[in-house]
Amino acid sequence: MENNKEKKLRYVRSGNEWFDARRFKGKWDDMKYFNDKEAILLNLEEKTEKELLKKLGRKSKPQIIIVHGVDGVGKSTIVENIIKRLKEKDDLKIIFNKFKRRRNDDKRFEEPSKEYEWLFRKQVVEEINRRIVEFTDEDIIILDKSPYCEYFYQKTKSFDRGYITPYGNHKMEKEIFKYKDIIDNAIIIFLENKECWNNYIGRETKKSNEGHKTSYETLNEEEYMDMVKMFKEHQNIYENKGKYRRIKIKNDDKSWKKVYKRVEKLLEK
Repeated sequence: MENNKEKKLRYVRSGNEWFDARRFKGKWDDMKYFNDKEAILLNLEEKTEKELLKKLGRKSKPQIIIVHGVDGVGKSTIVENIIKRLKEKDDLKIIFNKFKRRRNDDKRFEEPSKEYEWLFRKQVVEEINRRIVEFTDEDIIILDKSPYCEYFYQKTKSFDRGYITPYGNHKMEKEIFKYKDIIDNAIIIFLENKECWNNYIGRETKKSNEGHKTSYETLNEEEYMDMVKMFKEHQNIYENKGKYRRIKIKNDDKSWKKVYKRVEKLLEK
């Protein structure tokens, strides 16, 4: 992947801001290496940000918006409408990457196994992370899935099929939290929908009837609601509450407007 080939520079965090380590004096709280595209997505100190924008040939930094929730919550419709409105009303350039890892991409992943399931799941997260950092001159980077989703899945006890060892889980979590510092600076919209189970099982049944093979086994209602519970209980994983919103939606053509208004206000901050 191109973004991994770029030179990474050292940055240090003091408080909530990241600084170019070459010009920082004093005690810092954290130190990491980022390439330019990764770094511009951080909450940067003003001078560091100005210099990096100049280097990238940009007037302003892109803003990440992550709209997420359980499978079947209704993310796709919401995101499609938000993208359309941001383009038309706000005249913003949007990128909506759809990189995805599927089981049929690699023979090792076609059937879940103790040897390779952790690697498949890790690569699923890698593709979501690619969606974050692959952009050019866009104003908005929008995602309909968070890399943290895999963390919520791992917390769902009924999902444990015995395929992933503690070490495999450790390797996965390194990828899940790879861009934590970037996600801390993103707008996060967590969607909830009372009809999510009906949406999910209806969609999965339709796929099955049409002969589509999915990457994961279809959940029964108990397993699904266990997943919903884990998503809700672990939302504290998002630490920047100033950019986080939890929004209840319905299966209608109005809910997206409510979400858009929240996003619009957060973009103004």
